[in-house]
Amino acid sequence: MNLASERRATLTVITVVLNDPEGVDRTRTSLEAQTWIDWECVVVDGGSKDRTLAVLQAHAETISSSVSEPDVGIYQAMNKGLDLAATDWLLFMNAGDEFTGPEALSVAMSHTRSEVDIVYSDWFYREDGALARASHERMNVRHQSVIYRKALHTLYGNYVVGKNVSISDFIFFESIAKRCWVYCAEPISRCDRAGVSANPRHFHQRLAVELIFSRRNRVSTALILLAHPFYRFFKRYVLRRP
Repeated sequence: MNLASERRATLTVITVVLNDPEGVDRTRTSLEAQTWIDWECVVVDGGSKDRTLAVLQAHAETISSSVSEPDVGIYQAMNKGLDLAATDWLLFMNAGDEFTGPEALSVAMSHTRSEVDIVYSDWFYREDGALARASHERMNVRHQSVIYRKALHTLYGNYVVGKNVSISDFIFFESIAKRCWVYCAEPISRCDRAGVSANPRHFHQRLAVELIFSRRNRVSTALILLAHPFYRFFKRYVLRRP
């Protein structure tokens, strides 16, 4: 199926938030500073009980669509954002995420040619400014620095929602791995390290998905599973010693 569009590219920036007024305001400010103006903002709130809704209400004129209600996790919230999005292209910038500068979207969107399905880039970590290198070949990407066609969800489905599922974005990106990906040399986003460190459940889910999509064979998967507990022990008790 050809997903190309001859219209000028338009973008929905979807922000998922729960009880984070400072974070959502930081993301909003960063978006409004962009020189690229063909965007809409969709906010999915998980039923915040603090000042988050007040912050959103104060800037309601820049929010195209929003919903505030409990959900079963970030991936259900992201799917709600998909349903609200009214443009050709999508980018998830969750509460607290920022663009690297006012030209970030302009540079990234300049790559959205008719034959392109996904634009991806490196990203910075907010805590220490470290640069994380993206790799389509190794599927080392992060959704804050991935802009893609909404129509891909029609072909490949929405994000998987389930108890303890923590890698639905990785599953989706693996599903579209053979589409046309284009690397943007200018990093798009600045985000937290939270969620990056290896949680055993997350690590095992990723290995399973890599096995399913033939990124690893059974032998290498088994060896990694055997070695991983020793690696975690070494990292926790040896490398962290003063």
